[in-house]
Amino acid sequence: MAEEEKKDECCCGGQGHDHSEGGCCGGHGGDHGEGGCCGGHGPEHGEGGCCGGHGPEHGEGGCCGGHGRDRGEGGDDFDYAAHDVPLPAPTLTLITTSLAQQAMYSMGIIPDPRSGKSIFLMNQARHLIDMIQVIFDKTEGNRTEEETRMMDGALNDLRMLFVKAMDEKNRREAQKQ
Repeated sequence: MAEEEKKDECCCGGQGHDHSEGGCCGGHGGDHGEGGCCGGHGPEHGEGGCCGGHGPEHGEGGCCGGHGRDRGEGGDDFDYAAHDVPLPAPTLTLITTSLAQQAMYSMGIIPDPRSGKSIFLMNQARHLIDMIQVIFDKTEGNRTEEETRMMDGALNDLRMLFVKAMDEKNRREAQKQ
């Protein structure tokens, strides 16, 4: 496999970075939405998943259309009000998928929008997975069967992905030496 191909391949073996075909939480249909966590069509951010499939940096097409403060764009003439669109009501599913997507970014499954490379922030990923577990524990007895299945599936998937991502991070670090 060429070095360029390795760069674009994610640690979980999904089909492309949007993981809509069988990769990372994908292929679970109703458990995580069509095509995976946030289904690649997160209702809170339009086509392309939560944050447009571009992680928390809000790169091109992300939550703020690539005009975030971290990009040095926008300035005083940027119309922030135009991006203040109505959002769906918060739900347990929406909260879980949002945290799951952030964890997937932190595990290198969703590549960095600026570099296109996977980054590995494993402490952050562990923290996000633990946050979903806390929500799962604290909502015991108050979830629907569908919410329980979705959250349990997301936690199981994220834990398996965490192990694979840690292996991939260690493999890449060993290659550098």
